[in-house]
Amino acid sequence: MAKNSSPSHLYFLTQPKGDGAMLFSMQATPHGPELAKIGTFDSRAESHLLAAALNAALQGGTGALDEVHRCSASLSGPLRKAIIDVVEEIEDAHRDAPRAQAARKVSRAVTENLEQPNVAMLSLFSATSCGNCLACGCAADEDCMKCPVCGVDGRGCENCGTVEVTPRAAFVLHRELRDLADRTYLAAHQSDFWEHSVPASAGTQSDWFLLHCARAYDDLAADLLAGGIPEPRCLAESVLLGYAVPSIGGPRAESVHTDEACQALPSSRFDKDWEFPVYMSEVLDVGDRAYEFLEADVLEEDLWDEWFKPYPGIEPRDRTRGFRG
Repeated sequence: MAKNSSPSHLYFLTQPKGDGAMLFSMQATPHGPELAKIGTFDSRAESHLLAAALNAALQGGTGALDEVHRCSASLSGPLRKAIIDVVEEIEDAHRDAPRAQAARKVSRAVTENLEQPNVAMLSLFSATSCGNCLACGCAADEDCMKCPVCGVDGRGCENCGTVEVTPRAAFVLHRELRDLADRTYLAAHQSDFWEHSVPASAGTQSDWFLLHCARAYDDLAADLLAGGIPEPRCLAESVLLGYAVPSIGGPRAESVHTDEACQALPSSRFDKDWEFPVYMSEVLDVGDRAYEFLEADVLEEDLWDEWFKPYPGIEPRDRTRGFRG
């Protein structure tokens, strides 16, 4: 398909139909966004997962298109072809770097400005680490629960380890990051108001500084909605991620787990397995430099200069992404 003829996909969404669902694409046109039907699915769960994977692909999520191909492999011929056509259109739009950056920015903005974030994307995270294990015979749909080797906690087999981030754990972390962003934006816009949403060592910083911290929280939350574990791109993101994670294992996390949107995500025995020292060091490693800012009460002013500078060797955030309105 020629570059100029490819639809500009903004967002994918589903609509229930009987026991199944229809999949639509929201597309940019000269007359504004329009919906285009892609196809009808017998299974709602199948359509939701495909929509999530496609939305993650629009935002440049790692492995998202591979997940789309995996999910569509069992579909009927015409429906599978329709999905493949969409994948080719996304790949075409992302082939040119400036065009890809613009497309990802618009897609992320659409997702973040919906009344409710597309938490279905979080279903791309794994609920189990099992999968035809040769050592104990576990199958993914059993989640180790019926395996005599693994046992009910899944720790009896060295090959069936703990899941890094489950769909529901990703939901809790996303909610915490967005909440911290909300509170930090509030503090930035009201100079006489202070929210405990950043480390104590940042307490003397300016409103400009807080505004950038709020955006950093939003950037980390958006990484989750692209189907990936947040990857800090600068020291500020490392510090703020390190500040956010330990705060989600308490009573507040229990109330978030009861949220209807969270309950709709796949469950896992690892949903509440927040062993912070291990988790922080192995999954969300923020590094020794970040811990200096997390553990100190006051730091010298010149140490803040590096906070928002992109890490070398890592693709920086889009410099034109702006702030929340």
